[in-house]
Amino acid sequence: MVLDVDNVDLVMGKVMEEGPVLAVSFQSQQIMCLRNKKGEVVEGDPSKVLRVQYVWVLCRDQTELDSRAAWRILDLSAQSTEQLV
Repeated sequence: MVLDVDNVDLVMGKVMEEGPVLAVSFQSQQIMCLRNKKGEVVEGDPSKVLRVQYVWVLCRDQTELDSRAAWRILDLSAQSTEQLV
């Protein structure tokens, strides 16, 4: 569950053979918790808030005519730390 998104920054923009490429960084506060059909926690901790630093590299799909669906993730990285409240 994503609680907050902050510090969104356009790191890089470049036109390449594939088309326009953007690198975007941002931070999120989120809870990582996976439950089974019975609602039991099988992975993660529902009471632990994590701060995650993301970098997404996006490319514009030149064959997609719908501009809302045309950006594809080429690569992403994520680094998380426990948020102490």
